[in-house]
Amino acid sequence: MRCEICGHENEQGKFCEKCGARFDTQLEEPVKIQTVDHQEVTGDLSNSSFSGVERTVNRETAVGSPPSLHVFTTQSPPKAASNGAVGDESAQTNPYLESAKQNSKVYLDYFVKGLKSPLAVTHKTGSEQLLNGTISMVIFAILFPLMIYLSVGSEARNFFSSSPFVDFALKPAFWLAVFMLLIAVYTFGAVKVSTNPKADLREIIARFGTMLIPFIVISLIAFLFILMGSSIGGAFLSISLVGGIFTIPALITMSYKREGPGGLDTLYAILLIYAAIFLTMLIIGDSIGSMFRSGNMFGF
Repeated sequence: MRCEICGHENEQGKFCEKCGARFDTQLEEPVKIQTVDHQEVTGDLSNSSFSGVERTVNRETAVGSPPSLHVFTTQSPPKAASNGAVGDESAQTNPYLESAKQNSKVYLDYFVKGLKSPLAVTHKTGSEQLLNGTISMVIFAILFPLMIYLSVGSEARNFFSSSPFVDFALKPAFWLAVFMLLIAVYTFGAVKVSTNPKADLREIIARFGTMLIPFIVISLIAFLFILMGSSIGGAFLSISLVGGIFTIPALITMSYKREGPGGLDTLYAILLIYAAIFLTMLIIGDSIGSMFRSGNMFGF
């Protein structure tokens, strides 16, 4: 066996007789290590925050093919912006806007159900629908004076008033809202003395607003006819106003079951409501007329 170190020929053994080198170590090739450093970039090349480094080590042996060993370093996360700005996903929405959207959605659902089955929904309506019922009453009070304002020509409006929108729309809307609230109070009193002594005023207002939903739709139909210049709009408007003032109190009074013996008969209770309504119309009519003549409408 020839020694690869000194060239001496040996007969046998594990070591060279001349230099003492071990024969089995000479079977292995020197280890070759190749280190390659390069940067792996998965995004923008200009972003220096990505610092992933791959190192490749190749080792050759005398027997097998050269294996490859890959070692990866951990990428450092991108740094946050210095101004502390965050993306659009973390941007906070306006809480008032979200609340308005939610309330609008609730009222729309309430409106659709009341339009489909007004009597059935009214029987199930409680004081928890007070806000929705109040909104319906306000909408009804605004629609009627607005239609009167639009039905009167601009020349006539300017002739009778220097502020026609205030005098023909805003002020009548205020008085009509007060009038509708008084009708609800009269209905509450009639229910108390006739069918249900434990009736709640908030529940009466909620039911009143629910009953107004079909008449609001009739008012909108009248509004469309008025915009088109058709006289049919006046007929629809009259139906809506008469139904809202006289029909609803009677239906609400009859929607309550009699809790016990005694109490005023339901028919007489409804007649009392009508009497109170006519008396209120006379009082409010005289007050509004005197305010128009004096040029002062409730001080505003």
